[in-house]
Amino acid sequence: MLSTFLLALSLSGAELQTLTSPVDQVSEEHPEWEGTLGAGVSLSSGNTGRRSANALMDAELREEERRYTLGFDWQYADESDGGPSELLERRAGVNGKVDFFLDDRSYLLMTSDIETDDKAQLDLRYSAGVGYGYQVVEDEDWSLSFEAGLSHVNEEFTGAAEESFVSGRFGYAMKRVLWSDWVFTQDAEIFPSFEESSDIYVEVDSRIRCDFSENLYGQLQWLFDWDNTPAAGSERADHRLLFSVGYSF
Repeated sequence: MLSTFLLALSLSGAELQTLTSPVDQVSEEHPEWEGTLGAGVSLSSGNTGRRSANALMDAELREEERRYTLGFDWQYADESDGGPSELLERRAGVNGKVDFFLDDRSYLLMTSDIETDDKAQLDLRYSAGVGYGYQVVEDEDWSLSFEAGLSHVNEEFTGAAEESFVSGRFGYAMKRVLWSDWVFTQDAEIFPSFEESSDIYVEVDSRIRCDFSENLYGQLQWLFDWDNTPAAGSERADHRLLFSVGYSF
């Protein structure tokens, strides 16, 4: 009788230890950052020499009640025809967002963006805002969310006076696993000014990624920007097509 009781007790203890192992506790209490880090380079020589490079980073930390998102992107290109090189592109952007979940679907948010674009004569654009978001679905293979809020935007164009205005901010974020190793994502934001109806700015970031291994991937990215009131001599629409190889963490 006693030996049977001790055997049952030892088995129960082993099961309890398995269910509440320290590794599982740490994983649940301390979620880790997940994201991607990529870069691309292109060189050509001959009658015309051209150099281009791009780098990007995206990271997300998902907690039970909060979600932290960070992003960075940089592009550069120049060209020479037997003389001094001519700058074709020099652009950089940093963004961050914190989501405060009210329940499984709804959340409040705080967001901030900084951007500079030499060819668009944009010395600096930064914005900070708050808003509300709704997570339609959030699975490993499929996620979709919509957001709406207010932002304070500051713009500095070359040779023009600095401008500040309050705008709306509307956007969505989508992720879809197409096949086992292929993933499509798209993020879009629109900033319509409340002070001047013609002042509208749009950003769309579309990507298709192929995972070569657990951590190594290749990615094709299309960036589309629309500024309805660009600097003098600049076009409203701006398209960039980038290829990069990166590391997932």
